[in-house]
Amino acid sequence: MTRTRSAFTLIELLVVIAIIAVLIGLLLPAVQKVRETAARAQCQNNLKQMSLAAHNFHDVNLHFPYGKSPPYPGAPIYARWSAHSQLLPYLEQGNVYNALDFRYPPNSGDMFSGGAG
Repeated sequence: MTRTRSAFTLIELLVVIAIIAVLIGLLLPAVQKVRETAARAQCQNNLKQMSLAAHNFHDVNLHFPYGKSPPYPGAPIYARWSAHSQLLPYLEQGNVYNALDFRYPPNSGDMFSGGAG
């Protein structure tokens, strides 16, 4: 009597799994490289948007945004608005900018005062 095989042997199955593992191993560096390239492009785009916002601010105000706002009386020296807060309207964040009140220092209750300990 002759028998016809209808299933894979264990060795054939292991060989197929090994081949798939090698192919995946060859594919992983390419996937990582694509991810790194995408992250780099996103970072470059963010820097470009920040510089365009700074130049648009300059066109409107005839000066670049200040690095830090002047200190507020009675507030800690580190409680000041940064240049990023001034660029919000030029970064399509006008609603956030309008919600800020620049007459008062930013909430800085959890910031380190610079003292010892």
